[in-house]
Amino acid sequence: MAAIESFEDVRSLSDDELRGLLASGRPEQRVWAIWALAMRSADIGELGARNEPDAGVRRNLAVVLAGHGQLDLLVALAKRDPAPEVRAAATQLIARFAIDGKLPPALVTERIDDASEVRIAVLGTAFAGAPPWLVEIAVSLLEDRDGDVRYEAFEALVRVEDLPRALMWLEEAPEAEARLALMRWTARGRVRTCAELLVGASRRLRRLLIESVRVADWQSLAPAIGDDAALVRALARRNAGVFEQMSIAALMRATLREPNAAWLAMVRDRLATIDSPDEELAPLLHDFRDLCVQQIAQVDAAVRELRKQRHPDLDQEIALLEDRRVVLEHALEYAARAVVH
Repeated sequence: MAAIESFEDVRSLSDDELRGLLASGRPEQRVWAIWALAMRSADIGELGARNEPDAGVRRNLAVVLAGHGQLDLLVALAKRDPAPEVRAAATQLIARFAIDGKLPPALVTERIDDASEVRIAVLGTAFAGAPPWLVEIAVSLLEDRDGDVRYEAFEALVRVEDLPRALMWLEEAPEAEARLALMRWTARGRVRTCAELLVGASRRLRRLLIESVRVADWQSLAPAIGDDAALVRALARRNAGVFEQMSIAALMRATLREPNAAWLAMVRDRLATIDSPDEELAPLLHDFRDLCVQQIAQVDAAVRELRKQRHPDLDQEIALLEDRRVVLEHALEYAARAVVH
């Protein structure tokens, strides 16, 4: 027999030669032989009954059995195979048949006491439109003893769009576990999607999101931050350029919610660069002007009180307040100009 180094090499072999390869070939050659026989619609029951020593080959055999409707042999693999990865592969296939109504769900639910690999495999079949029995498996596994299983149950519930129960688990998880879950959940470019799903979550959870993502940028995290000034500061601790990334309207909303001198100065500088407000900014300008007027009045009152004390040590504090008044006057002027336009 010629050297066999690929699946193409086995396709020209006779059935007897393929069976000989099953008996004495390397593991990858045995996989190719199984697939070649399956493509010829050979006796798949014979393949399922053979004593295959390699777990990787048996995993491929599970797919072949499923594809040819040998469900009894597939169930036997799921229940009796000594390797958890083979039981996991077989159980996942069984779950898909059960979702389609071709096997009883009990064959799946009885497997969730098996190894963690098996439980994770079952959870991997849960997507939008999953039957109630599969959703309940995911809910029950939120309390699993294995952290990886708990996380996969959380993701399964997100996929089946049972967001309330998924986020309840995330809210109640210990901080270390919640951080790890958020790191995994936001991987592979999903930060924006996750931020959108967390819009209604607690501030604590949204802060953990900001602190857990690999790259913390405003555009991705904006839905979860909104105009919450505390969360803007949390993002700024990870991303010094966040204020340049924010739109002027977003910065203004945060400033209106929690005014401070630094943010008022940044809004002033941004207002100085625009000729006319966009649709997002325009509705905020009147409230911002009112804020500036109030802040100027507060600064003036503070300066008057300090001057009454006639103490030279207070001169620097008075100077700082007067500088702040200048910032506020300019911010008020630029906002008024934008309103006119």
